Amino acid sequence: MTPKLTHANPKILASGEGESHQLVTHTVVWKITTEDTNSRYAMFEMTDTVGGAAPAHNHPWEETFYILEGELDIQIGDRYATIGAGAVAHFPANVVHAFKIVSPVARVLIVVSPTIAEAFYREAGARITSFPPDPIVVQEICEKYNLQPQ
Repeated sequence: MTPKLTHANPKILASGEGESHQLVTHTVVWKITTEDTNSRYAMFEMTDTVGGAAPAHNHPWEETFYILEGELDIQIGDRYATIGAGAVAHFPANVVHAFKIVSPVARVLIVVSPTIAEAFYREAGARITSFPPDPIVVQEICEKYNLQPQ
């Protein structure tokens, strides 16, 4: 028997619309959530300023970055590049990657799948409330979502 899929309602968001929260120095605005896609993927816009970064890490979900504005230095495995507006970087599951914003401001559209990633970003945003973050809280969240700092 084929499972019946439920259909989400269509959604239109204007620029700047969406649920917003902080994740360390990044501002995250959710554009498409797991509820919108029957848990297939989620999409958010991340905005940050020069120096905003994620150190080398890997996790069990895929991420695709589409650069809307600014420039990022990125690492994927042993490959390094500086990418700007219009560029795409795809980080497969479990591949070591990192990024650092090198322009005054950067805006990045990020698609994640599977959607356990949305839960990670939401919990990290809710629990990591200082900079530098509390290492015990970071370790707890990383262990829960199988994120491995390198």
